[in-house]
Amino acid sequence: MLVEQQIAERRERARDAIAKILERPGGDPYGDYRVKSASGKAYRVAMRGPGLFENYCACPDFAVNTLGTCKHIEALLLRLRKRHSHKLESKAYTRSRASISLQYGETIDIRLRLPDVPPPALRKLAEQYFDSAGLLLREHFRSFHRVIEAFRKADGEAVIYSDVLEYLDRENEIAEGLDLERQLLAELHRGQDPLHGLLKAKLLPYQERGAIFAACRGRVVLADDMGCRGAKRARRRGPWEPVRARPAHQQPGALDSAAPIGG
Repeated sequence: MLVEQQIAERRERARDAIAKILERPGGDPYGDYRVKSASGKAYRVAMRGPGLFENYCACPDFAVNTLGTCKHIEALLLRLRKRHSHKLESKAYTRSRASISLQYGETIDIRLRLPDVPPPALRKLAEQYFDSAGLLLREHFRSFHRVIEAFRKADGEAVIYSDVLEYLDRENEIAEGLDLERQLLAELHRGQDPLHGLLKAKLLPYQERGAIFAACRGRVVLADDMGCRGAKRARRRGPWEPVRARPAHQQPGALDSAAPIGG
């Protein structure tokens, strides 16, 4: 019931959500739009169908609400239904190029969408790197630059959207931090001191585990009971954090930037 209520609220706010359509596709109702919201901000909206989880909006709400829609998408659907009537429900979006974009829902996934008539080379790559639902296999997260190279060679018009790269960078950084945490805790378990030379005072075992946790998890919330003599607090990431090389797909000239719209 809560989900339906949240969707209904966005549909209600949709009536005044868009002040102006700045860009629209030529001819077909479905395609890529750029809209000016009532707040004055401009967003890209990818319209692909009349249902939930078919479209994309670059607004912050769409990225976190897990509803598969937002007030800007609903506002465009209102306008499109008024203009195209019942024909909008039966009209399908014609996909002419492959794209890799984020799929927002209860979880965030990386989704491959193939053109309506994909060449054999693209089909082969889809089977190699993605599952039957078109979602990127997690084992390829850290080597995604190879996926990009393969798709660029197979289809020069394939689009990999920038929010995919940002999401993968965050996920890979978290995975690297967890790997480091396991390594440091294993040293601690073997009786070694992974923090040797970093602090003048010797930490208690639970303080060492806490410092390692805070250093490797990226973002943490620190809490301290009054009177517990919490003299040593990890206020930032540990100085032993490894320097991470810039991913290949972020090197200058390696990939043209693209607006994060759901191809």
